Amino acid sequence: MKRLFLTLVLLVALPLAAFAQTVETTFDKPAFESTVERANEVLESATASDEALEQLRKQLVSFRSSAAELKEQALTKTEPVQDRLDALGAPPAEGESEAEDVAALRDQLNKELDKAKAPVKAAEDLYKQADGLITQIDELMRHRSTARLVAQNESPLDPRQITAAISALVAFNAELWAEVTANLSSENRASLRIGNLMLVAVLLSIALVLLLRSRVWSRRVQAFFSRNASARTAALYGFIGSLSQLVLPAFGLFVLVQALLLLDLFDLRGYFILRSLGIAGFSLYFASWLARSLFVATSNQGPLIEIDESLTGPMKRSFLALGLMFALRAMLDAAAVGSGQSPAFLAAIPTLTFPLIVVGGIALFRIGRVLASEAQVAGKQEDGNPFLGRVATIMGNICVAAGVAGPVLAALGFDSAGNRLVFSTAASLLLITGFYIFFRLIGSLTGYTGNTATSAGDEDESQRYGALFRVAVGFIMICIALPILALIWGARVVDLQEVWLMARDGIAFGDNRISLTDFLTFVLVFSIGYTITRILQSALRTTVLPNTRLDSGGQNAIVTGTGYVGIFFAALAAITATGLDLSNLAIVAGALSVGIGFGLQTIVSNFVSGIILLIERPIKAGDWIEVGTYSGYVRKISVRSTEVETFDRASVVIPNADLISGTVTNWTHSSMAGRVRVPVGVSYGSDPRHVEKILLEVAESHPMVLLDPGPAIMFMGFGADSLDFEIRAILRDVNWMLSAKSDMNFEIFKRFSEEGIEIPFAQRDVFIKNLDDLKKYSDSSGKEKPEAQDADSTPSKDDANAEEQRKHSAAAKDNEDDTVGDDGGDAPGKV
Repeated sequence: MKRLFLTLVLLVALPLAAFAQTVETTFDKPAFESTVERANEVLESATASDEALEQLRKQLVSFRSSAAELKEQALTKTEPVQDRLDALGAPPAEGESEAEDVAALRDQLNKELDKAKAPVKAAEDLYKQADGLITQIDELMRHRSTARLVAQNESPLDPRQITAAISALVAFNAELWAEVTANLSSENRASLRIGNLMLVAVLLSIALVLLLRSRVWSRRVQAFFSRNASARTAALYGFIGSLSQLVLPAFGLFVLVQALLLLDLFDLRGYFILRSLGIAGFSLYFASWLARSLFVATSNQGPLIEIDESLTGPMKRSFLALGLMFALRAMLDAAAVGSGQSPAFLAAIPTLTFPLIVVGGIALFRIGRVLASEAQVAGKQEDGNPFLGRVATIMGNICVAAGVAGPVLAALGFDSAGNRLVFSTAASLLLITGFYIFFRLIGSLTGYTGNTATSAGDEDESQRYGALFRVAVGFIMICIALPILALIWGARVVDLQEVWLMARDGIAFGDNRISLTDFLTFVLVFSIGYTITRILQSALRTTVLPNTRLDSGGQNAIVTGTGYVGIFFAALAAITATGLDLSNLAIVAGALSVGIGFGLQTIVSNFVSGIILLIERPIKAGDWIEVGTYSGYVRKISVRSTEVETFDRASVVIPNADLISGTVTNWTHSSMAGRVRVPVGVSYGSDPRHVEKILLEVAESHPMVLLDPGPAIMFMGFGADSLDFEIRAILRDVNWMLSAKSDMNFEIFKRFSEEGIEIPFAQRDVFIKNLDDLKKYSDSSGKEKPEAQDADSTPSKDDANAEEQRKHSAAAKDNEDDTVGDDGGDAPGKV
């Protein structure tokens, strides 16, 4: 059955593909020439309306697309001829010749190629002509938009403007009431209302329930489901419950508008006013929802933005003021459309909008001050996020500037500039905060708390994947937000379309062209190749290589080499998939080679050395090596450097070039066995043969010492203080060298103590000359001092000075006569 289904699909798809390939784009050249002539006239006069220019632009864009498709079709016809010409090889140089039949064929193919390229050049000329006119139209419209933005009108504070605006608003309300009165008195419409009365009652009931009770029900349902849920599930329920408090009342308002429309009480003016109620109500609900989500704590989590509790109320009211500003502006725009673009009402809109600009400016000023001040405080805390703090500070400063400059510009008569500054800043603020709330929801679901206090080493594998997922979501949100922000600040949809066309067509790079599609293709193919490489490495590391006889170093070398080769082929496949001609990059490669030769030679040297280490394997992961003053275990060998963990548990990163060019001692390269040396000194009165026997027994009794070859005792010589011996033994595992040496020293000390063998140590004898004179002086001074005290309890000043002089002279003489000498005797404890 499955094969039959695939066969049917192929039978249907192949004819369609063949048909699609045979369809050629047609270009209506007379219509294009007429459009070009009309566009030149419009651009020369520069009096056409914006709507007429937009319509003309759409026609030119259609012709430009047809010319591009025509060019692509013409290029496909030149490819076979170009391939045949390339097969003949390069044309002969000047003064050289080739076979006559080859030369004739080359001339024929060149003529066919020139003939095939003629439609390409014609289509390219049509494309450039249409594109040039489109560029001129865009410049004209941008010039008009800029002129309107900087134009100065009458100040809205002018009493005449205020009076005219009030009159226009009163007249509109009177006309609206007249519509309602006339429709109420109409018998035909009354019969329609009676027929829709039951449906209207049902819709009104639903609307009132949603408007009055939906928030309470949402909170109760959220609390019920979050009661025994996990933290992530509770966060999801909390967001859904919070979002329902926005969606349900907004839907209730939409139902209310539909019920009022079914009453058939309004004509054009009332219809547009009612339609604007939905947008106005959603603006209020959305602003209120943002304020609650940002600054109010819930049962599941705290507020998304930590501010002082005394500022929560003002911030909520400020956001609500922004929502009210957008709501009233939507109703004003609807009234302008409903009035049939009445000149009096259109002239009154700047004055009627000025109070909204003032309210929005005050709200932006208050929000900006709180964001800037609180962000600075939060950025200084240990668990704060510095990046978010800087973003909040920048947003706060922009809001403060817009809140001050917007109303001032509007009061001076620059109503378009003030309107754009306040409304665009407020819309940008609401958009960014909305995206931030959604991003924090993703963070709650993936274990992100919004601060940087948690160490990356404490995260498990799922949290790391969650972090990557958050980065991807953040990138997607930025890509979505940027076009919306551009539209908010005055960009046209056609401007975004032009940017997209530029990205799609790409940027010329020599004979190649790199487009957004090529970039995405490169990323996709490289990602697939990289993923396959990592899967293959994992399979080798965990399944294939453990079943072989290779040691851990060889396994690590194979896995690492597989990774490098896989990444190289993934990059090569990605470049090939984009259609880039690598032969055209020869000049760039030559320039890079010069740069490598001068500036990157150290990096390249380390890279080549890393490859040599992985292939020759003079060292491998787990080896005990000594490089210079560093000694430790090899933990990781990468392309540029090797990581060595010393016995002090310090990680030393050594460039691979030093390991290749320098001297490296590898204690465990060929085997784990290694020799240990234990020096021992005994007194000169000891029997050397007896000492040799004891040391041999100590070495052979140690479990780590190999008996084949057995240990050896060396009589190294006659030292200054002792007879010097040395134990030389081969250990089963050289990694236990220090432990084995320590164990042997303990056992040697024990055996020597039992056998009465003395271990000498250096002696120092001090000989004092004139010791008798010092004793006489000490005795005489001891006798004279009591007599002086008996004669007079308080010695005179002259006697004290004389006594002090005698002491100094005696001490100086002693220092001259003292000599210090060393005695190299063997007897312990000799003084």
